Amino acid sequence: MDERIAQLFLDARLRETSISAAERESNNDARDAFESDLGRALFSSAARRLHDKTQVIPLTSDDNVHSRLTHSMEVMNIGASLAKDICLNKEFRERYSIENVYDIYEPMRAILQTVCLVHDIGNPPFGHFGELAISDYFKKFFLSDPTVLGGYDAWRCDFTQYDGNAQGFRVISKLQFIDDLFGLNFTQSCLASYLKYPNTGEADKHHPCISMHKHGVFCADRAYLDKVMSPFAQADGKGYRRHPFVFLVEAADSICYLSMDMEDAYNKRWFALSTLYDEWKLHSSQPTDKAEALFALLDKGCGVGSTGRKGFIRFRVSVIKYLVSLAVRNYLANFEQILAGEYNKELIFDDESGVASFLQKFCVRHIYRQKEIQSVELTGWSVINGLLDIYTKLLLSDEPAYMRHGEAMISLSVLRANKMDYLVHDGCIEWSPAERCYLSLPAREKIEDIDVLCDSLPISELPKYYRLRIIVDFISSMTDKFAVNHYQKLSGQRI
Repeated sequence: MDERIAQLFLDARLRETSISAAERESNNDARDAFESDLGRALFSSAARRLHDKTQVIPLTSDDNVHSRLTHSMEVMNIGASLAKDICLNKEFRERYSIENVYDIYEPMRAILQTVCLVHDIGNPPFGHFGELAISDYFKKFFLSDPTVLGGYDAWRCDFTQYDGNAQGFRVISKLQFIDDLFGLNFTQSCLASYLKYPNTGEADKHHPCISMHKHGVFCADRAYLDKVMSPFAQADGKGYRRHPFVFLVEAADSICYLSMDMEDAYNKRWFALSTLYDEWKLHSSQPTDKAEALFALLDKGCGVGSTGRKGFIRFRVSVIKYLVSLAVRNYLANFEQILAGEYNKELIFDDESGVASFLQKFCVRHIYRQKEIQSVELTGWSVINGLLDIYTKLLLSDEPAYMRHGEAMISLSVLRANKMDYLVHDGCIEWSPAERCYLSLPAREKIEDIDVLCDSLPISELPKYYRLRIIVDFISSMTDKFAVNHYQKLSGQRI
């Protein structure tokens, strides 16, 4: 097998697992490390909370529309399809000396399914509008007090350019906390395949390198970024190229949200098939034969103007087939560039017919601007701003009683993870791989109970960066309904 392919399947973990391959075999556990990752993701509390997080329609009582969880399950399915289509390609296997297709298919499928499941695990309540609300809040917050972070001032963009992708990396690598700072302790390949934007710099949407378009990893998590992405360092030493599987996760996500957001909207009668068809004709001057055949379904096979679901579902299925085929074709055609970090497009938007671009613009016009969505997003904006106001006043206060009240309301796992994060960063403790425990520094004495150490550290002794980190980690973990109820209680609107 080509060495560059083998490098895509790295099973090392941030913390060496306590269960060896031999022990797995003796327990009749046939899973490999990547299948174990999938189990860790599926059984995590962070994945469960996706059931009540906004996909496109916030705080809906309609059971038929998508949540982040159902969306992520569909992305998992597309991810597995992409893996199979690529691995079964004979030319691909011959070019990279892959003798047995299952040597790469099984691990590739498991990695893609795991990452597809957790790709939105860091999204705050109310989806992308929630991300915007957090970022805008802190832009104003730091204008009123530019020196609040002190020695951590360079880390300000963790808040002013808050992003769910960066929060998700923090969730899976740290915040799924038990008694150490390794989160779900995924394999290196799973973590690398998650990192859509492997950087801690300022976001730059116009940067020629696609991996710099968002602030992808918080500065507090830089050490893990460097450890995970070390095999993917750019040749010039400036940053990291994406793990090639990132492009497939990104494609699976886009395929699902473009097709299924439209299905949710169609079922709510926000547009008719005739509208979709007419706008496609205006958009498309010289589509490819495949794209033309796709939209001909609306005109001939589906019955334009029909309100029945069958017509749209036939179209949606065809859209998914078209975009999956396009993603696989572009991935295989550009794989050398992808390996070298020189491909800077999204697979399904690299299309002369512009099908994905058209669908995206259609969604903006007919779905995301709907009054029902806009009004509830504004409710979410009020909730998030209100929670941030309350908790920043409590945890950044000089009054001990205020801090105690604020700390009492925060999730214990979030508190302990951030206190440990600070102790490690400040050089007070370190993880010893040999002894499989934390040691206090400089004496290097074994810490018997890490929870006791964390709980004995007053929140007032944490730098303000970490206090703000606690607030954002806590609020971003909330489901939509919990966030609303919590804000109503804290603001006195309900008891």
